[in-house]
Amino acid sequence: MPAAGHSPSTLSSTKNGTEILSAGRQDPGSAANSNVSGIAFMIAGIFVVSVLDAVIKWLADDYHTFQLILFRCGFALVFVLAVVARTGGPRSLLTRRPVGHLLRAITGVTAMVLFFYSLSLLPLAEVIALTFAAPLFVTALSVPLLGEPVGVRRWSAVIVGFIGVLVIVRPGTGVFAAAAILPVLASLSFAFSMVLVRRLTDTETSGAIVFYVTIAGLLFGSLTAPSVWIEPAAAHWPWLVIIGLLGGLGQFLMTQGFRFGQVAVVAPFEYTALIWAVLFGWLIWSELPDAWTLVGAGIVSGAGLYIVHRETTLGRRQAAPETPPGV
Repeated sequence: MPAAGHSPSTLSSTKNGTEILSAGRQDPGSAANSNVSGIAFMIAGIFVVSVLDAVIKWLADDYHTFQLILFRCGFALVFVLAVVARTGGPRSLLTRRPVGHLLRAITGVTAMVLFFYSLSLLPLAEVIALTFAAPLFVTALSVPLLGEPVGVRRWSAVIVGFIGVLVIVRPGTGVFAAAAILPVLASLSFAFSMVLVRRLTDTETSGAIVFYVTIAGLLFGSLTAPSVWIEPAAAHWPWLVIIGLLGGLGQFLMTQGFRFGQVAVVAPFEYTALIWAVLFGWLIWSELPDAWTLVGAGIVSGAGLYIVHRETTLGRRQAAPETPPGV
């Protein structure tokens, strides 16, 4: 998901694909073991983030989105500071790109607000299926904002993916819900955020990038939550702490997945999020996605996987200068 940490391959597969693939050119046994570790980390990370999504949806019945963002970012900051302390300390937070961090914070927090609010209005599986559009937006935005070449095949995948989004949303029909636009807009905001991250990684540490967006979310929540404040019930406090810790843990596990495994091998397991969303939606809210939602999710997922495949192929060719790159 955009806000809680889904779809890291939208960054990793394009920015770091070549490096990961090159590192994976070990002996076959070693590479296979690394991929198994990467898959295990990714599956665990997606499960953790899926639990987070379910907890947020459950709490959204009692607390406003602004209040949930305050708790999500406030308690996540504990995890982020621990990571920063182990990966460079305060010096790693020094930046030469304050405007870049500001824009990344605005888009990241916007994605979080839209995603959290959509969870309060729509079935869990439908929200997750619609957020699968993020890689499509990243690919489309990489042309005007990053100047990256995108060939006919990937543009075709983007178009097919958006057709899948329309299948899920079904505008113009009696079952269309205006709230379905929210997770799509969350994916668009998240895509802008990821494009900005690509730029920031040229000079900024990962700790700094995560730290500043977490601080921005905490500041946003601190300013907006008092106007909608509801005193948390004693039974809810552990869950309010957990949403922050789960967000940090899930992102760490998924990052480890891409550290150990090749993008083309690990990225497809992001889509296991839909399995957990359907399961949690059924167990907790008695929600089951209709056939159109599942068909649309399959189309969007397929388009996203094809984009990962094409970008990974491009990474291989760029790593071998004697082979002309193609898209």
